Amino acid sequence: MKFYAAMLSVTAAALMLAGAAAPLPSSAQDYGYGPNGEPMYDTWQPEWNQNHYDKHHVMLGTVANFTPYRLTVMRRNGNVQTVDLKNGTVIRPTGATPSPGEHVALVGYYSNGTFIANRVVLRP
Repeated sequence: MKFYAAMLSVTAAALMLAGAAAPLPSSAQDYGYGPNGEPMYDTWQPEWNQNHYDKHHVMLGTVANFTPYRLTVMRRNGNVQTVDLKNGTVIRPTGATPSPGEHVALVGYYSNGTFIANRVVLRP
């Protein structure tokens, strides 16, 4: 009986050590996701052209108006939505300015009913 108890203890210790040695991700950032779970897209994704996208983190539409820190988008369903941009919102490609009529993807997350855009990706 003591032999089995000793073997169980050794096996349990080995499993714990093996689990401790396995690498664990330090953050979601390691997998290309931001702190709020949004994907870190930098370029237009081909599947967006077929209306396939993460509707929790991506908003697609056409630019209706752009001013600093504010982007108005006509969504595919016909709704017009104004999204406030924040310090740190990245516009891709770098140096581009959203213009009326351009197709755009806003990448971010919803917070209390408001979409927070971390990235603005223009379709080439």
